[in-house]
Amino acid sequence: MARYEVRAVGYGGQGVITLSKLITTAIVTGKRLLAVHTEAYSAAARGGLCWAECVIELDRDVKSIYYPRALSPYDFLFVLSNEAYRNFSSADVKEDGWVVWDSSIIRTFKMEDHANILGIPAQEMAIKQLGSNFLGSAILFGTFTGLTSILEKDTARSILKSMLPGHYLEKNLKAFEMGYQFTVGLKKRARDA
Repeated sequence: MARYEVRAVGYGGQGVITLSKLITTAIVTGKRLLAVHTEAYSAAARGGLCWAECVIELDRDVKSIYYPRALSPYDFLFVLSNEAYRNFSSADVKEDGWVVWDSSIIRTFKMEDHANILGIPAQEMAIKQLGSNFLGSAILFGTFTGLTSILEKDTARSILKSMLPGHYLEKNLKAFEMGYQFTVGLKKRARDA
């Protein structure tokens, strides 16, 4: 059993649930691995606290996921609101895991003793460069794809094409590419250092 656990926490309207569904669908249909998605949100659909999780079984010999919730410490954690940051601790992510936070919302992010953190201004990029805050989830999906070796870029892009409405597809593909390229630059700087 080799579980890979992803958790995204933010507020309603940010695309937290869409992000988790994109990851889960890409894993199940594109990689043919087992994965399960769970979600919860407050009574306020927009602006209230929400979270979504994806549990991925990397071992192809395992035939089912017995517990569908991601368990702390996570392999990959998206922290997308100030409230999520206040409830977060470095013990919530594995030592070799990733923490990605939205630097356009959370102005100061401190995490001790962890090398794999990335601040990306996803909401700001979505609004200023693409004209819609609804594209933040595609930017973060590109970031996830670029930082992990679980998904190939072409697989992730094909999932976007199959899941998203045609009139939003081009902007979502552009948003995905922005998030992906953000990580490529990060990896290049790390190799050059």
